[in-house]
Amino acid sequence: MRYIAITHVSPEEVLQRAREFYRTHTRLEVAEETSDSVTFRGKGGEASIRVDREHGHTNVHASTDRVVGLDVTDVTKRFLYGLGRA
Repeated sequence: MRYIAITHVSPEEVLQRAREFYRTHTRLEVAEETSDSVTFRGKGGEASIRVDREHGHTNVHASTDRVVGLDVTDVTKRFLYGLGRA
């Protein structure tokens, strides 16, 4: 599943919040990191968060390897919702 959210939270803050959120709410581990993305992986699936800045707001691109209704996708949707909207 793929999602896009727009927020006023800085890209760096989004990635930091993602690390904390997934550590607290899942058993997924950080599998890959770049300056603009973080990927979490584990038995429950995979979730990736990528950010970019445009016109004063942050675009948050999230994807999971599962469909809606499975834990990693539900957790990812909760993470995005918790960021707030621009």
